[in-house]
Amino acid sequence: MNKRAAGILFGAIAAISAANAQVVPVGGMGQHIVARNIVGIDCKTGQPTGFGSAVLYFPYIAGIPEQYLYRAGSTVKDPTTAAITGVFSKIVTSQSINYDIANVFLEPHTISYYYHPNSSPKDWTDFDGFQTGQLIGTYQFQKNMFTVAKGLSFVVNSGPWAYTADFVLPDGTTANLRNFMPGGITVAVIGELGTFVSATPGGAPQVTDLTRGNGPLVLGSCAVMSPFSGSGTNPGNQDSTRHLLGLGQPGSDSVK
Repeated sequence: MNKRAAGILFGAIAAISAANAQVVPVGGMGQHIVARNIVGIDCKTGQPTGFGSAVLYFPYIAGIPEQYLYRAGSTVKDPTTAAITGVFSKIVTSQSINYDIANVFLEPHTISYYYHPNSSPKDWTDFDGFQTGQLIGTYQFQKNMFTVAKGLSFVVNSGPWAYTADFVLPDGTTANLRNFMPGGITVAVIGELGTFVSATPGGAPQVTDLTRGNGPLVLGSCAVMSPFSGSGTNPGNQDSTRHLLGLGQPGSDSVK
């Protein structure tokens, strides 16, 4: 085979391969999460109740300008200025041990997102403050597992949107979380599941009385907290980038 014929043959093969190639789906970064587990304990004995929740705020959510994630005029960016927060439904936990690794299981649960541009939690212990305002979205998660080793915990979890609602940003733009994170979310977080927050460094765990409340979820016990943080991506598809442009199409699963 001469060089000219070989070049034509290889060119034809390359053209056929390009025509048959699949586009590899690429997911989009959906959000960054800063959060605390709420671990239920008996108010008298301090023993774990086997259930709990979690509270979250978001330094980044795809499609929402950063300044709108916090109340107008905020000079700090933390839960006390957050305009969008999240709360786990009441979760039931169990665990198993693999030598020096603990596996902590969370039964199926939801995470609800609330929009409150004119108020924020007073601090991490303000459970009601994290679940006030407009309910703008709810994720549904199946049973998942935290792996705890050497003081750190790690979990990957994934689930679809069960509900989203339009909400209006301070500039008058209508937004919907389903447009920015189409198909649901896959979350990876690292935490300190066995290290509880104390009022002073090295002190006793800070205990919060959550036996009563005014929000949609009342834990019904006292609680201690442990920190976790991570990020969530939305599933990839060929229209991932176009989906992120859905700000002007509230509630739509696709962008025309």
